[in-house]
Amino acid sequence: MDVTDTRSPGRPRQFDEEVALDQITDVFWEQGFGATTVTDLVEATGVHKPSLYRTFGSKDELFARVLRRYIAARMGAMSTRIEAAGSGVEGLHRFLQEIRNDLVDGVASRGCLLIASSCELHGTAEGFEDFGAAYRTAVRDVVRPLVVSIGGAEHTIEQRTSVLVTWMFGLDVTVRGGAPTVEIDTVIAAMEAIVAQWE
Repeated sequence: MDVTDTRSPGRPRQFDEEVALDQITDVFWEQGFGATTVTDLVEATGVHKPSLYRTFGSKDELFARVLRRYIAARMGAMSTRIEAAGSGVEGLHRFLQEIRNDLVDGVASRGCLLIASSCELHGTAEGFEDFGAAYRTAVRDVVRPLVVSIGGAEHTIEQRTSVLVTWMFGLDVTVRGGAPTVEIDTVIAAMEAIVAQWE
């Protein structure tokens, strides 16, 4: 979506809203909400402050929009990976390897924006209350069908889903803390050993 930025009288400029949101997301991801100023966002996007406010609202409203957008994108990518991985224990093993590859070489090597933000803001942000809980629920809903495909009683499926989701969040925190590849591989291997017992 193109939006007009009136940087100076008589010189309107078009900027792509989605590109700007990508740039803004990167800033929040790297610096956190509290340490990010509107000036930082202006510098990252090249969009004049009045245009940022006019298009996205306050910093709090913008951050809430970034988080909602991030959840939607991450759940879409996760669903695609789960579908490609297949079903059963073997499918879950393939999914774990996809997680590993993304954490080591992909965008997730920075850790999870939602996890970092939840730790910083205790799960609430103006305009998006309980975003931490919303994210946990979204992840659980996406990974549960893969656990269901392995089989087992309902209470077993619930327990396994809880273990997997909690492990994923813990791994994100570990990566955000700067864990080296060897440590990530150790954590992945530990989860694979657990999953192997779910046959």
